Amino acid sequence: MTTGNRRGRLPSAPVDYNVRWGNTLINQLELNLSSTNLAASVDNYNVSNVTLDRTMDADSTTLAELADVLGTLITDLKNRGVIG
Repeated sequence: MTTGNRRGRLPSAPVDYNVRWGNTLINQLELNLSSTNLAASVDNYNVSNVTLDRTMDADSTTLAELADVLGTLITDLKNRGVIG
């Protein structure tokens, strides 16, 4: 799975506590988090004929139920802006 373009490596921990190191770490984490889901939202996913279903019995399911659960998951992720 692609998680976006990382903008650099996280800094290595110093031997002694260093405020500058902490600030650099936080800045790098924020940059990495800002691009984490960018690649996931490039392509659009479209589902049709989905009956919203968030329950699946893994021991006794049908292909149609599995498709509805997957379609519900895709719809939920689209609504939250995680995927396109």
